[in-house]
Amino acid sequence: MTTVLEGHKLESLKSIYHDLVSRVVSSPEKSTLLFSHFGDFDAAKVENTIKLIESGVLENGDKRATMKRVCGMLIELLQNISNHGARDGQGHMHAYLIVAKIGREYQLFTGNLVLAETVVPMRERISELVKMDLTALRKLYIDILCNDVFSSRGGAGLGLVTIVKRAENKIDFEIDQIDKHFGYFRLEVTVPVSSI
Repeated sequence: MTTVLEGHKLESLKSIYHDLVSRVVSSPEKSTLLFSHFGDFDAAKVENTIKLIESGVLENGDKRATMKRVCGMLIELLQNISNHGARDGQGHMHAYLIVAKIGREYQLFTGNLVLAETVVPMRERISELVKMDLTALRKLYIDILCNDVFSSRGGAGLGLVTIVKRAENKIDFEIDQIDKHFGYFRLEVTVPVSSI
């Protein structure tokens, strides 16, 4: 694919990211911005990001159980971006990750390019998943694992099922068409602070 995102299209994606960061830091509730990045994610950056967030959650005074829940979700989100996110003609992901603690919850915000032809099926798939209760999500998860229906990119929608299941439906998403080549997938996941 030779299409490169630049100019107005790229600025609109950066604007989404900057608006989210502003929303976090100007929250009426007590908030702490732990991490924010707009750009590409490779294996080394993902690993370093996880370590940084682990430290940040613990330094914030939260328990290891909270750190494990936040980082478990973060791993799923970053794997989803790395494995299924699209890249433009120059190999750029134009993805973002924002991790913040707002009140008694951690908010994880991600955004990444997807191929235009996946916009409608993804929107339908996630809409179905967020309507399912936890029992149905667990059953679907096991069915996918047992049936070995894996795509060439390594999954069978298992990552999305895992994200929705772990988030216990505390999830918001948008998938917008950017142009004839790309859409943009935005996800917001809430992880409550553990009381244990």
